[in-house]
Amino acid sequence: MNKNQKTLRVIIIVLVVLNLSLANSFFLLVKFTGLWLALSGLMEILFFIWLFFASILLMIRTIKYLNWRNKSNYFTLGVFGVFLSICLFMPVRIVNENTLQSPVKIRACYEGTMNTSRLYFREDRKFEDFNIGFFGYVHSISGTYTQKNDTLFLNFIKGYSRSLGDTLVVKDSVLYKIQNDTLAKTYYYLDKCKGLN
Repeated sequence: MNKNQKTLRVIIIVLVVLNLSLANSFFLLVKFTGLWLALSGLMEILFFIWLFFASILLMIRTIKYLNWRNKSNYFTLGVFGVFLSICLFMPVRIVNENTLQSPVKIRACYEGTMNTSRLYFREDRKFEDFNIGFFGYVHSISGTYTQKNDTLFLNFIKGYSRSLGDTLVVKDSVLYKIQNDTLAKTYYYLDKCKGLN
């Protein structure tokens, strides 16, 4: 019986750690292209369901059996209670795509019908664009840039974006690319994403 208690406690603690880790892994996952972000969301949901049922099982057995009423089981149920209140009342995500990186100098957003793109130009002269599309599919590009007045010159290192091109002009809080010596709208606006799509 004691072995079952210990196993259940370990499962609950491991699932709490895994859930918190996945919730705060956006910074890493958004850098991988493909479905990693969507898969992490599914894993988060599965781990939460397992955690919920394991905690309910521990709670029922702690109430039902006298030899399950001990400090370790109470502590584990307390950990689950704290985790649940964090999920319900406070933001779980502490780490995001800007954590541990150079501050953002210019921020732009594109909101399409099926995707949202976040474009960051950082103070260390690096840029990155994270495009999160249908089913959480991520496409990211990055590189370096130089700025002269209202013009940004991009040097792509990872991937390439035809919608941005190599040269951008900031005009009326919108990014335009230079295409055949004319300004073409990129549909990126300067600001945080507003959730329009």
